[in-house]
Amino acid sequence: MPPSRHAIGYLRPVTLSSIVRIGALLLGNAWAGASSIAAAGEPDELYLDRTYSRTVHTVQFFKKGFELAPPVLDLAGQEPLVLRWDDLQGNTENLSYTIVHCGADWRASDLMTAQYIQGSPFDAVPPPAASFNTLQSFLEYELEVPNAQMRPTVSGNYVLKIFRGSDQEDLVLTRRFLVFEQRVQIEARMLASRDVELRNTTQHIDLTLRYPGINIQDPFGDLKVVVLQNMRWDDARTDLKPKFIRDRELVYDLPPQTLFQGGNEWRNYDLKDLRYATMRIASIHAGPVLYEVDLLPDASRAIKVYFDQPDLNGKMLVRNDDVDGDPLGADYNPVHFTLPMADPMPAGELYVYGSLSDLQCKEAFRMTWNAERKYYELTALVKQGFVDYCFAWLPEGAAVPDLTRLEGSHFQTENDYVVLTYVRDHTLRCERLMGVRFLNTRRG
Repeated sequence: MPPSRHAIGYLRPVTLSSIVRIGALLLGNAWAGASSIAAAGEPDELYLDRTYSRTVHTVQFFKKGFELAPPVLDLAGQEPLVLRWDDLQGNTENLSYTIVHCGADWRASDLMTAQYIQGSPFDAVPPPAASFNTLQSFLEYELEVPNAQMRPTVSGNYVLKIFRGSDQEDLVLTRRFLVFEQRVQIEARMLASRDVELRNTTQHIDLTLRYPGINIQDPFGDLKVVVLQNMRWDDARTDLKPKFIRDRELVYDLPPQTLFQGGNEWRNYDLKDLRYATMRIASIHAGPVLYEVDLLPDASRAIKVYFDQPDLNGKMLVRNDDVDGDPLGADYNPVHFTLPMADPMPAGELYVYGSLSDLQCKEAFRMTWNAERKYYELTALVKQGFVDYCFAWLPEGAAVPDLTRLEGSHFQTENDYVVLTYVRDHTLRCERLMGVRFLNTRRG
């Protein structure tokens, strides 16, 4: 039966195809898909942000008190991090968690568990809370780290593993987070490219590092720098080498690795209240199971001039204004994206990309070409709120998507960057994260 609440816009008739489509979404097609599952427990495993359960949706990892803050923790002690996710199945699971210390390359370090964990090496995930006043029922799990049972004691890259029972191979999800100690001084600034032809489309990060009080015998081998744009690990810049070495100072002088495409401001839609169709929404209407949302057709911005508009740099803010922002009262909606084009794009795939897709090109967010109507389209199950997204082009054989092919690129675009500095600890035989510097292209 359709929802009993009054629908907004036109009411689409219930058809067999729409019932099948929405049913498929609820059964898990909005998940990353079987092709994205990595074999857990492989030797020398590379840890990624992965969701292994088909019924898990909307995984968020942030600093407590600010949903848009990245999962970065000061070892000296600040607000803990919060991992939150929804399970659309009706049964409560017996879940456990642990944390794994990793090197700068996100492979498990040589540390034993007792060397980097204070407390228990694994613990039970608190029981979930049930959604209320939503058409799509779900169970919301929430976990804070560190906590009284488990606390990291060594800085570095970490992976939080959620698994069933006591079997660490039966994974539900894995998420990366950072624990740092601020001992390396990072001077970073955004400059125009020295290549005149690239100045209007790129942003270049200049770096100088200073490490007073730290003995680094081999700055080329014992120190690693990683630079991220908008917390995108799929486009992390590594292998930076200093041009000049002074007394405990490394000058990088606009290294080529830190030349980024500026990209464009993110597209977004506001669905915090299902009673009103906001600027980017064509209609909100009752479907066979849930309220469905049609967005206005998008268009390529590749050759358009820069237009400044507020965004969340790819993030999403889960909200339902009717329940004072409580995520337990935010519903799920099948959202329909369309991108009209004269012809399909050859030799690659097109995706809707952003935090709604975990900043990955997931099968559930791959657009398909509608030859009859001449547009790419996608219907994805997305939780209610304010959502940033863009169109990412993934060429055949490529590992990193191109966010500029359809969005364009501008030097003026507002972006967040983070510079991470790892130092090899020869005593512990691991890499510690000893410097973090956040940089915004406008606020510095």
